[in-house]
Amino acid sequence: MILFNNISKMKPPSRQSVNETAICLPRNQCLTWKNISYTVEVKKNEGYLKEFLCGKHLEHVEILHGISGVVKSGTLLAILGSSGAGKTTLLATISKRIKRITTGDILLNGKQISRELLSKISGFVPQDEIAIKSLTVQEHMEFMAKMKMDRRFRHVARIQKIDNLLSDLGLTELKNAKLSTLSHGEWKRVSLAVELIIEPKILFCDEPTTGLDSYSATVVTETLKNTAARGKIVICSLHQPASGILEHFHQVLLLAAGKVAFQGSINDTISFFDSQGYCCPPTFNYAEFFVSQLSITRGHEEECMNKIDTICSEFKKSTYNRKITALIEESSVQKIDQSPHPIFMESFSTNDFKKIRTLTQLEWLTWRNFIDYKRNISSTFWKFFIYMFGGVLLAMPYIGVTENIDQRSIQNIQGLMYYVVTETIFTYHYAVFYTFPKELPLLLRDMANGLYYPAPYYVSKILIMIPGSIIEPFIYAALIYFMTGLKGGLIGFLFFVTPIVFGAISATALGCLFSASFKSFDTASLLSVCIDFVTLIFSGIYLNLSNVPSRISWLKYISQFYYSTEAVSVMQWLQYNHIDCAPYPEESCITSGEGVLKNYGFSPGNYYIDLAGLTAIFLVGHLAGFLAILYRSRKEPIY
Repeated sequence: MILFNNISKMKPPSRQSVNETAICLPRNQCLTWKNISYTVEVKKNEGYLKEFLCGKHLEHVEILHGISGVVKSGTLLAILGSSGAGKTTLLATISKRIKRITTGDILLNGKQISRELLSKISGFVPQDEIAIKSLTVQEHMEFMAKMKMDRRFRHVARIQKIDNLLSDLGLTELKNAKLSTLSHGEWKRVSLAVELIIEPKILFCDEPTTGLDSYSATVVTETLKNTAARGKIVICSLHQPASGILEHFHQVLLLAAGKVAFQGSINDTISFFDSQGYCCPPTFNYAEFFVSQLSITRGHEEECMNKIDTICSEFKKSTYNRKITALIEESSVQKIDQSPHPIFMESFSTNDFKKIRTLTQLEWLTWRNFIDYKRNISSTFWKFFIYMFGGVLLAMPYIGVTENIDQRSIQNIQGLMYYVVTETIFTYHYAVFYTFPKELPLLLRDMANGLYYPAPYYVSKILIMIPGSIIEPFIYAALIYFMTGLKGGLIGFLFFVTPIVFGAISATALGCLFSASFKSFDTASLLSVCIDFVTLIFSGIYLNLSNVPSRISWLKYISQFYYSTEAVSVMQWLQYNHIDCAPYPEESCITSGEGVLKNYGFSPGNYYIDLAGLTAIFLVGHLAGFLAILYRSRKEPIY
């Protein structure tokens, strides 16, 4: 898309200059989870034939089995386990990022904590790299800081915070680098910096060292340890950490097949496994050793499960578990911290934190989308070039078509009207199909973290699309209008180009609707093609609209092809008061432009009604698209 020149000078929105406001929470905190269970429904693999005849059968699979644990302020906790043990699921559950129903209690200082409050005072560093990759590190950090931080923070304070975080994580030299150019380790550090912007009281990290070299893993781990040392709770899931990484953690929580195998310090973990007869060799990585003892090997499932059950059972009977149980019970009766403000959570959620306003969200989301569009301008240019090149090819056979109008010219001119409309509608309808499917994971994650609302997100997308949907069809229509010599002059041109532009923006609306409603481009296009063929029939070329049976004649009112084709046809044919007849008396003769319109089933007085119809399609399409995004935003994000 091509935007207005004044938009190209767009800068990050201005910030309010107000004093920073500290968030008052108890200094000593204790996060407790009791009897956490999580069950999912999975489809039974019964074969395609049986599934087709009998339908899908679902079975319930329990991922987490009554897990309990506790962690205090100043503690860096590692959740270890083999693949499929439930590490990420447990992390997402105790952080309340999972939207499905779970059983059990999650307490902060002995009190139930809501999803909304926990999302405000905690951060979650995901494992996957999901972001608008065309932004630089600095731009990404500024956007996230604006969305996450209290709106009363001054711009200077935010920038200073960002600079300090980038410096601490060794990212200062990369602040102007695009996210797409970062290595895996650099991206991990950027993700960590994003979550540390708000100084979260609790920080959850999903495999923060996975895929990193030993240096990067050490930098990230040291940062997490320093964060915990400032009185924070830091909980990380780990998968095959490098040698020496585990020693930085204060406590370890071992998971096996969704059950707790141990929780305690590194030394306690070693002692417990020694007591069970599983001694780690002196040169062996402790993390790998623990995970190997709790893994399920293919072909030896029963033996491994018996071993896991024995270890879990022995832990339940051990003094280590009694210590954890005592801490859990102690925290449940609120003995960890007797805050002078016993209702701190309620006051925090209603008074202390000021989320940015909806209009400010719209402003920054539009800024981010524009930056992304500007950085990918080359692909937009080539799409526009192909669109214009198609216009030239389309116009060439019709050059001089309006000279010496006769009965044969009627088909030529009407064919031109039809192709101008359909080419534009198809171009803009399918151009936006990739918009939402590729951003859905990012949208779900940002919505779950409470960064912004669905409405400003959707509107920001429309605001970036509309300028291109106006300017490009305008240039396209001007090229064809003057190449083919259509009648009407400047005023006629404006009446000609208006329905084409309206057709383009209504096509983007329907494209957004399909894009927002389906997970993939293939699924969206499959249904869209069927609907397009039905509505295309009512463009007036393939079907005489005046002879359509009443039971299906209403379909033309949902066809943007009908509205656009009728409007451009009305504009052009009303320029002709007389059309010559053929010299053969046996041939039918249409003597005026009005007669041509009636022959195709068009009404000469419907021009403004057609524009209103295209406007209605635009509004209804975007409303339905927004509702689809609103519905999908409530789904569970993938962590």
